[in-house]
Amino acid sequence: MWNEFMKEHDSKVIKKNKKAIPHVAKLSNSQSIFAEYINTCIRSKNASVHVAEDDGKLVAYSLIKINKNIPVFKINTLGYFADLFVKKEYRGKGISSKFRDLAILWFKKKGIKYISITVHPENEYAHSIYKKWGFFDFHVEMRTRI
Repeated sequence: MWNEFMKEHDSKVIKKNKKAIPHVAKLSNSQSIFAEYINTCIRSKNASVHVAEDDGKLVAYSLIKINKNIPVFKINTLGYFADLFVKKEYRGKGISSKFRDLAILWFKKKGIKYISITVHPENEYAHSIYKKWGFFDFHVEMRTRI
């Protein structure tokens, strides 16, 4: 499922921004690296993975984590949506909203008061959903090659 997520995500980004190509390029063994990474997250007390199934078939997943903020800020820990993906044919059915609700419950149990999510501006669909959820545009990351 992660490969499908990356393929769709990268195609949206690259279609609108060719400069992003080297920034979304994956290692040849990225799938196995991600499998190891998500297994580490599953075992971590500071991360949680949620999945949605339809008749035993995986149709969506989310990965949430607790991240430390730079120590100069009053908000020292943030909840973070690292990944959120729903297969196309299952979108519009409230799955991502259920993931959001599960994440909020989990973060509250962990004492987290603020949640962060990253979205590429080229992903207008996801960006609009996150705004409906109450997220606001906080900063813009800019990159260049040197």
